[in-house]
Amino acid sequence: MKFYHKKYLFYLYVIIIFLLSLIPGDSVKSIQIFGIDKIIHLIEYFILGVIYKYAIINNKNIHYFLILIIPLLDEYCIQRFSNRSIDFWDFIFNLIGLYLGIIIKRYFDKKAHN
Repeated sequence: MKFYHKKYLFYLYVIIIFLLSLIPGDSVKSIQIFGIDKIIHLIEYFILGVIYKYAIINNKNIHYFLILIIPLLDEYCIQRFSNRSIDFWDFIFNLIGLYLGIIIKRYFDKKAHN
């Protein structure tokens, strides 16, 4: 896949995350049972981490800083536009999923090159 197509995949997925953040609070109350929403956050951001490592060729520190802005903005959009309350643990699971995705993708990339 050409490099710019990889970036489009990344941007598309980020847009999907933000669209999901706009879902009103009344519609998502049912998934907050037994912490299942934390698993959803983890998976959602794990996928983002994998796509990020797939799409970003240069491993500059600025990219790792910029990727942190996405979960911050996501939680802000959830509170501001969907009238849902932000949850510190949602943010933590976002970060855990994001970095797990990055680390696992990096591991398999290194293994494939050896």
